[in-house]
Amino acid sequence: MKRQAPPDLLPTGTARQAVAAQPAYPPGLLELVRASDLEEGSAYLAWQVAQLAVGLSPGERDAFMLLVGRVLVAQALGSTRLATSEGERALLARLPDLVKRPPARAPLLLEGDHLYTEQVHACETRVALRLAQSHARPTPFAPAAIACALDQVAESGAPAPSNEQKAAVAAALAHHLGVISGGPGTGKTTIALALVRSLVRLGIAPADIALCAPTGKAAGRLEDDFRTRLGALQDPAEADRALLAECPQAQTLHRMLGASRGLGGMLRAARDPLPLRAVIVDESSMIDLGLMDKLLAALPGDALLVLLGDADQLPSIAAGAVFRDLGPLAVRLERGYRADLARPEGKQIAELAKAVRAGNAEDAIRCCVPRPGPSALTRHGVEYLASEHRDDLLRDYYGRNFGGASVAELLDHVYTEEGGLFAEADAHRLDALSAHLARTRILAVTRGRATGVERCNAFLHALHGGGPSFQPGEPVLMLRNDYARELWNGDQGVAVRVRQPGQPVAVAFRSRAGWLAVDPWARAGALDLGFALTVHKAQGSEFDDVLLLLPDSPSPLLTRELLYTAVSRARSSVILCGASEQLRAGISTGESRVSGLAARL
Repeated sequence: MKRQAPPDLLPTGTARQAVAAQPAYPPGLLELVRASDLEEGSAYLAWQVAQLAVGLSPGERDAFMLLVGRVLVAQALGSTRLATSEGERALLARLPDLVKRPPARAPLLLEGDHLYTEQVHACETRVALRLAQSHARPTPFAPAAIACALDQVAESGAPAPSNEQKAAVAAALAHHLGVISGGPGTGKTTIALALVRSLVRLGIAPADIALCAPTGKAAGRLEDDFRTRLGALQDPAEADRALLAECPQAQTLHRMLGASRGLGGMLRAARDPLPLRAVIVDESSMIDLGLMDKLLAALPGDALLVLLGDADQLPSIAAGAVFRDLGPLAVRLERGYRADLARPEGKQIAELAKAVRAGNAEDAIRCCVPRPGPSALTRHGVEYLASEHRDDLLRDYYGRNFGGASVAELLDHVYTEEGGLFAEADAHRLDALSAHLARTRILAVTRGRATGVERCNAFLHALHGGGPSFQPGEPVLMLRNDYARELWNGDQGVAVRVRQPGQPVAVAFRSRAGWLAVDPWARAGALDLGFALTVHKAQGSEFDDVLLLLPDSPSPLLTRELLYTAVSRARSSVILCGASEQLRAGISTGESRVSGLAARL
């Protein structure tokens, strides 16, 4: 079969210009990379590694290149290692300079039947050792002291933790590593508050406690909920008054660790540990293997680490499924509070989430009420539309969310900002506009494809007037962290009219300081339309209504974990639109990440 000679590798072409020969990929390598929504760089790296393999025939070199490509794709899709066949291991045995068995060092490591890159293997080994050591070490808190602190917390709770939640807190406080897993609305914020209030009663100063999350959006929501509930305490005890006076500020893990823009990545290391005695991490399912490695390295030896999350949700974008692999060590929460089970729509959404989580496609399909078109939707419970109604559904969404006199007044209003902040009167309008847009969210599986985020955003942007810039009223998504303004990747804002000369539109983002005005031209490349989000970007959010666009053809990203994450964002309504066979396939397909962490633990 003829080998493929692809076009320029990168827009600049600089990587390819650095070599005399043009990469010629074996059949299947480029298709594998592109089918996984990855750029050609993964294929090019496999080609580079294959150039170091000496003593192979052209056919064997192609087979090795494809094997390296599969390892890189597997890591890009979240696995830490790749299972190999007997024939592949025989081929690898002919490359002793490139492939070795641990503890020897080489670019590729073969452990048992699995192939790793050296960096990922070393990272996984370190993380497993540190987690196991932490979980095996008891804390200095006596069980009776923990129980007493929890009883005091429950007596003045806001709300008081349930018996299930109290048991989870007690288990987390017993060892230097605590893991608590629960589905949407099972009270993980209540548990975080109970943990901190109990720790203060056990003698740990508020300044020695850190609250954090993998994303700025999750950290901001954690802090808002935490402060609101703490401030609602009636007649707070002395420990709670101390906590109110010095309440821990939730932050991203990257910021806590001291993110660097340089090649080093994180500045913190074991020789420079964080001055903390307890760290509580929300949305821990988003933590990848590399970030967990850096977190564990930065903690002092006597620090308590509590990981909160949902093991059934999507794992991290980068390699690793650390929270999932910690499942045998986790306390599992079963009682959910988000969807109102007393109402038919809440019960229907909960039943759909349960069926998806269990991988039961038939039960999940029975939860979906088919509709002949968008005009027949009731927006209660779970409804299904065939893929041919996709564009009509988007038009219907636009009409419902951007029509009407009350919304028109908010869109047409000219907002006033001074010194980068919007005036107080306009802040109330922005609260109303933001709340209106946040009630319904369109979610997609991929960025590309006809069912993806990019096409959906372009379609709705055209309905809203189009053009090269954001239009007033359009939802806008932050793509990168802005530490100076405390805006984070995934934050959602809204474009509005402003009075600035030469700048008719600004993007408003809510921050601790108030509503910030961001110049979209000055932040070009850091902002994007946010009508539709990938399910990954929506992780950790809650909406009244969720519209999920399913792909028309198979995608490796469509798994039951992704579907569970998507439908469990909703309080009142889930609308599924797409090919029913893809819905069935997604429910039947579990996350295929391969990791050695669980076995090492």
